[in-house]
Amino acid sequence: MDTATIPNPSGPIVPWDHVINRINALRRSLLWVVAALLLGTASGWSVADQVFNFLAAPLTTALANAARDPRLAFTSLSDPFIIYFSVSMLLGLLLALPVIMSLFWRVVAPLGLGRGAAKAIVFVFASSVLFLVGLAFGYWVLLPFVVRYLLRVAEEFRYAVTIREYLRFALRMLIAMGISAQLPLMSFVLARFGLVTARRLFRWLPYAVLAAFVLAAVITPPDGISQLLVAIPMLVLYLLSIVVAALATPRN
Repeated sequence: MDTATIPNPSGPIVPWDHVINRINALRRSLLWVVAALLLGTASGWSVADQVFNFLAAPLTTALANAARDPRLAFTSLSDPFIIYFSVSMLLGLLLALPVIMSLFWRVVAPLGLGRGAAKAIVFVFASSVLFLVGLAFGYWVLLPFVVRYLLRVAEEFRYAVTIREYLRFALRMLIAMGISAQLPLMSFVLARFGLVTARRLFRWLPYAVLAAFVLAAVITPPDGISQLLVAIPMLVLYLLSIVVAALATPRN
């Protein structure tokens, strides 16, 4: 057998050089992603305190409006460093998001979506915008509502909020909303490949409902209202994904 080729039972022989080139291209792309994450995290460190204050605003505002002490506590000397580093990593992820989605496009585009700089730019732009829209919805709509509701439930208790506890809660909710906002775009890509159809997604709706509430239970405190507030936007996005799949499925 020729060592320069790899036998492919379902098709023509695949040149070994082609496989090596694809692996090298993927490795270079991953290095770009890591470099973008590191650069974004390092850049975010200089503004981590301002960004944390911005993230904490829904809670501190709600505490002040409820005539409670808006200052957040910490229980370990390392907590402020861990918090600022976590915020820096979030900023690094946001800055690296176009690079990450560009890598994803380079992987999936040759499989059936077609090449072209214009398509790549549209895909990366749409993905980045959807992620930011999800973050914005989580920050300006979902997070303040959940915080105010939980404070009203605990109205009779004295509550000392720690910075690590709040940031973990807020980031889980915001990132979940950002990722969930990608559902319509991912549905479009998978439908173009013929991997999913609107009918199949509709049949999966009961499982999507279960998954949304399980994920909401992981993200939010164990109360029904908070879980409902997180699960409903996810289900709306899933229903929108069904419509997108119906429009994107290639016609015979």
